[in-house]
Amino acid sequence: MKETEKEEVKKIVEETIKEEKETAKEEIKKEKGKKKKTVIIATIICIVLLGLAALFFFLFIFKPTYKVTLNTGGGVITKNIVIEDNIVKEMPEITPPEGKVLVTWVNKKKEAVRPGIELPGDDEWDPVFREPGETVALRFSSGTDEVIPDIIIPKGSEVILPAKPKAYKDWKFLFWVYHDDYVVLLGTKIYQDTNIEAYWWKPVENGPVEEVTIKYDTGTDEKLDSVTVPKGSSYIFKTPTKQKEGKKFKGWLDESGNLLTSESTVEKDITLKAKWVEPYTCPENCTPSEDGKTCTRTTVVSPSEETICEGTEYNGYCVDSNNISDIDCARQCSDGEPFGDTEVSLPVPSRYIAEYDTYSEICCAKKIDRVTRYTCPAGYERDGDNCKLIETISCTQN
Repeated sequence: MKETEKEEVKKIVEETIKEEKETAKEEIKKEKGKKKKTVIIATIICIVLLGLAALFFFLFIFKPTYKVTLNTGGGVITKNIVIEDNIVKEMPEITPPEGKVLVTWVNKKKEAVRPGIELPGDDEWDPVFREPGETVALRFSSGTDEVIPDIIIPKGSEVILPAKPKAYKDWKFLFWVYHDDYVVLLGTKIYQDTNIEAYWWKPVENGPVEEVTIKYDTGTDEKLDSVTVPKGSSYIFKTPTKQKEGKKFKGWLDESGNLLTSESTVEKDITLKAKWVEPYTCPENCTPSEDGKTCTRTTVVSPSEETICEGTEYNGYCVDSNNISDIDCARQCSDGEPFGDTEVSLPVPSRYIAEYDTYSEICCAKKIDRVTRYTCPAGYERDGDNCKLIETISCTQN
């Protein structure tokens, strides 16, 4: 082999050995990196587990304890509230101010509180009192096995709603509703015993639920928050608290102008329009009073006509009843001219009638004109040439 060829072979062998060494170094470096990465991941996992353990220890071993500050409202607290594990076990007791009665205790959200509720945090309770007088009952149905006490409030006062019911299964509490599924809004005044129910959103079994949004156009400057409900569920209605001047709220109309009821179901996003009507409906042709509760109707008719004799009917004539009573054949039957003994066949003045009596004497009676009498129906009064009836009619409340 020539020297030149030997040198080339040697060079190839050296380069091959060098490449092998470099490859070996890279493999060693990768193995070290893997080991380092594994150590880092293991360290992170340990830190996370330690953090979770610390959090668990904090939440369940050192669970925060909430407290309730009780205001007296002028009364005297005779027994404090009892709280265990942030659950209200016993309600406080208070002696109301003289002449007043305790209605309920309310929290910072102005919700009526009761035994068994869980405190969301530190809270402040106020007693609500009322004076003796006419009252109405608010009766609540949770829709679950939880019993919520009635609340007795003065008639015509604003509604008091309880704190939301306890969680039930995977249902979600949405609102308190009353007649026709109308949402009971704070500020609503109650004038009669009222049943109020919890309105829950109940997940369906098969897959996710498509939701739709209901918006409200009150027709005034009042803005009501929109609500989101499952598609196909009943409408959620709200009652405007601000009235349209001179009108009464009658319900909600859909896009076609149909008045919706609690039986109607919502299938898409929709904006409802408030229907406003007159507070009272009065009969036609009747002028409403200022408050609309009554109206005035005026009816005009023509009087009935009747021609009568204001004296006495005598042989088809109308004669003076005073004269007829004195038909004694006084031998005088004229307008002041002596009729004397002239024969009856002589002309008799037109305002008299004359007849022979059984003794062949002339008997006279003065004729009088018949008169036309105008009569109004019962209840009507004469008004010039007409008869008028003025009626005050009660209008129907809407």
